[in-house]
Amino acid sequence: MDVFRQDVIVSFGIPLLDMSATVDTQFLNKYKLGANDSVQANKFQSALYDDAVNTYEVTYVAGGAAQNTIRVAQWLLGVPKATTLFGCIGKDKFGDILQGKAEQEGVCVCYERHKELATGRCAVLITDNNRCLCAEFAAAKAYSMNHLQQPENWQHIVQAQILYVTGYFLHSSPDCGKLLAESSGNKEGKKCCFNLSAPYICKEAMDRIKEIFPYIDILFGNEAEVKALGKELQLKNDCNTTQEIVFQVGQLLEKQRGKPCTVVITQGNKSTVLYHDSKLTEYPVVAVPPACIVDTCGAGDAFVGGFLAKLACGADIPECIRCGHYAAGKMIQCQGIQIPKEKADFWT
Repeated sequence: MDVFRQDVIVSFGIPLLDMSATVDTQFLNKYKLGANDSVQANKFQSALYDDAVNTYEVTYVAGGAAQNTIRVAQWLLGVPKATTLFGCIGKDKFGDILQGKAEQEGVCVCYERHKELATGRCAVLITDNNRCLCAEFAAAKAYSMNHLQQPENWQHIVQAQILYVTGYFLHSSPDCGKLLAESSGNKEGKKCCFNLSAPYICKEAMDRIKEIFPYIDILFGNEAEVKALGKELQLKNDCNTTQEIVFQVGQLLEKQRGKPCTVVITQGNKSTVLYHDSKLTEYPVVAVPPACIVDTCGAGDAFVGGFLAKLACGADIPECIRCGHYAAGKMIQCQGIQIPKEKADFWT
């Protein structure tokens, strides 16, 4: 693949502005939040974002699963605008900050700017060694077909060598997700990649996932997600282990596609399970010393970013997995997905 150009990897997801601040317990109590909660903001809690900005020193990071993946891939590739991200944000100051942060890291952003809904935000409220997450999706879940089909936007899809769609995006914009898969899957020179995203997505969006099965070249997920998928697919009763489920899912995908496919499932610090060329292989994770681990929440996003970066360079699947492990290992040594200022040393 020719990585020395724009739009090598084009992704669709739910863009969020991560707002990180060290707060006191009184602030958490004010908004009825626990020190380690992970919740979606209610109407009352929606005021906390401006409150945090006015009260504390806030650090802004471009977030959301797909955006995290793209930021990591962009860092590894190092070619300006080699990656492109689509999603929906609001016409507000937080949207401006979010776009600026992503563009600073070299990502080409093609956001739809919603006239009424606010930019999606996730407050990361830190107290001692605790971290409370409070997310408000708002515009992030309102991406429209109209924006996708505008000629200048669709041109990015035409040019893409790798299309990456998350389950979160498919769940919130199903018609767009289906059109993207149909337009890019099974096309010469293109790879359609899909991430299961979360166990609940496998349950709530199962019909949508089945619709795009024939177009998926590479399926990503973690242990919990592939087990949820296996349950919804009603696989054989003797299909109990992660490895057995991955094999059955791979077989099912190949049957529906009529051609080979790849399934990549991470298991935290355990081996990554690969279905490729109709066989199962496991790849051990390079251990990071426990004392160096700060935050593992974005490990899966970082892994996919590393994998896709190497895939864009024409590497074989084992090498893509190795780069995925490298990227995940780097990112779990900081709070959230923070892109290093120095170039990646994976290539050396």
